Amino acid sequence: MTALSILAQATAAGLTLRPAGDKIRFKPVGNMTAELQAALVEHKQEVLELLRGQRQAEVSAFYSQAFTRLSALYDGDLVGTLWSRIVDEHPTLARGIDTAEAACDLAALSYQNGTAPDSAPFLATLAEWEGRWREAIGAVTASTDRCSDCGRRATVLVGLDYSAAKFCRTCLRPGPIASPPKGRAHA
Repeated sequence: MTALSILAQATAAGLTLRPAGDKIRFKPVGNMTAELQAALVEHKQEVLELLRGQRQAEVSAFYSQAFTRLSALYDGDLVGTLWSRIVDEHPTLARGIDTAEAACDLAALSYQNGTAPDSAPFLATLAEWEGRWREAIGAVTASTDRCSDCGRRATVLVGLDYSAAKFCRTCLRPGPIASPPKGRAHA
């Protein structure tokens, strides 16, 4: 019997298995059969590795989804160029992102190891981390030179009579350009 077939049998029996350190927790207890329990004892390490692997895949998928959502808010490189700007222009926001990321990583490890019974604490810290990134992206990209339709930076063109007109680089149409944000504006 393989670890995968044991998990399939447990699922068919209505059991939910999760890693808990070096143990396997299951519920409801009444659904456990003697033969399934013997198989779990015999193949404990393989089942634990499989359960932890499933949780690692979940964590990776959640991180990937968060990065995809954040990437949609910024045209450039999030962890390169943007991060440098956040650190330089908004050090308090950068520290907040670092703190939230450390908490998120600890919650992810706790979930992967089975110390946390479910993904709720990890997802809460991931939402906090993503919220801090969103705030930082908003602060860095806040500018009077943003198209109010698509949010991308506008280009100033000077006409033959030296009059200036703003055009969106993406939409290729004139304004409307977003009104300036309150506080310090960043180019």
